Order: sequence, then C-alpha cells, then structure tokens
Amino acid sequence: MAIGRPEIKKFIIAAVPLEKAFDAWTEGHHLAQWYCDKVKGWPGLGSKVTMTWERFGYSSKYTISEIKPPTRIVYKAIIPGLGTQTITVAIRNYGTGSRIEVTETGPGAEGAEGAGDANSGWMMSLGALKIYLEKYWGKQRRNFFALTGSGYEKEQLMRYYQTEDGLASWLTDSGTIGEPGTPVSLVLRTGRTVTGEVLVVTDHELIVSWDELKGYIEMKSFEVNSDRKAICIRGSSFDENLSNEALKEIEQDMSKALSRLHESLLAERS
Repeated sequence: MAIGRPEIKKFIIAAVPLEKAFDAWTEGHHLAQWYCDKVKGWPGLGSKVTMTWERFGYSSKYTISEIKPPTRIVYKAIIPGLGTQTITVAIRNYGTGSRIEVTETGPGAEGAEGAGDANSGWMMSLGALKIYLEKYWGKQRRNFFALTGSGYEKEQLMRYYQTEDGLASWLTDSGTIGEPGTPVSLVLRTGRTVTGEVLVVTDHELIVSWDELKGYIEMKSFEVNSDRKAICIRGSSFDENLSNEALKEIEQDMSKALSRLHESLLAERS
C-alpha cells in the first residue's frame, strides 16, 4: 500500500467459475441483485457506470479504468473535496471455484471510523455476493428496509443483534445468532421463522441467510460521527412466489421491531 493511500482488502471464496464471478461485477442486472439497486451504463474500458442505492438516496458514478475479463476490473470515482476512490476486483481460480478479492483505496478507506465502516461494509457486501452466486444466480431480488436514527456503542448493539435476551427485547420469541458458518433458527415475534446460516459478523453488523424467504436479512448500523448514528434492518428475497403484500408486511414488522430496538438502546443511555 502506498503511503498516503489508505487501503481496505477483503475476499471471499465462491463455488463458481471465474466467468460467473466476473459477470457479477460487470453486468448491471447482476450488480443490482447483490450490491446496489440500479445500474446505468455498460462495462467497457473508459466507460461510465452509475450505481444507485435507492433507499439511501445515493448514487455514485464510476469510470472503468481497467478491465481484463474474467480476472480483473478497476472502478474509479471522484469524491468531491476528498480525492479519488478506487475499487479493484481481482478474481482467480481457487480449487474448483473462485477467489474474489476487493481492494478499496482512497477517501472511503480513510480514518479509523471510515475504515471501520468500509471494512464492515465490504464484508457484508461480499456475504451477499456469495449467497447470490451460489444459490440465487440470475434471480430477481426484492428488498425490505427499515432505518432509524439511534445512539449506540458497537459492543452494546451486537448484544441486541446476537444474544437471546438481546434479540428477544425487540425482534424474537426465541433464538440466537452465533459466529459465521453456524446455523440459525429464530422465531420472530410475528410467528415467522428464520432458518439459515450466519454468513458474516463484523464488530457492528451481521448478515444471516433466510431460507423461508429464499434470501437473507442484514442487521446494520451507520456512524457519520459520534452524534449522528443510525440502525437499520435490510433484507432481500429471491422468491418469485412471495407476494408484494407479504414483503410489505415484513417491512412493516421490521420497522416496528427497529423502533423497539431504538427504545431499548435509549433506555440504556438514560
């Protein structure tokens, strides 16, 4: 890593060929199934690609500065007033599958808090990529989303995200969430069940597969600064038989649950 260029590097191993992993990073309809919500533009050397996260009201415009199918692609974005963000994706054979490595340099990786958020963010995104590649390739995802401002400390928040007592205070009737690779069996207050596997756990976020929804659920948090923090529940379903009404009901239930979590966090601080 060059001096003055902070860097974050993460990777996953996926049981898919190189070409499939490469398509997930370069084809807009695939990027929109695991990374962002919408993609405008076509991947090619020097071309512009705009990625949009609709529920966050945010878009980022990237230039493809390097592309070598099926092993390498480099995205660059100008962050006004901060500099150039570079995202480098390197893919190589790993046994019968692929090793997919992401390196981010520039403003997104700067500072202790910024690096921590980007570090966790890439771990979560790569967890979503792995399950899309291996289980739901080519399927259309639909999302549920709930977000609210709330103060927290990371260790405190993870107790609510993982322990039986913590989860029961806002989301579940029973169940815990352990370490990556361990099974999950939750009964939500609504009576719905979440059966799956822990995919990723960071110091303030986690993602769990949700077999009943043919997708996953993310428990997230964001820190702009010590006075501006938010908690978030986000999830995706690739089940074409799940009705829009059922998905909307899940989103409403998660919004209510997140309000209970906020109240619990607030009570601890008072």
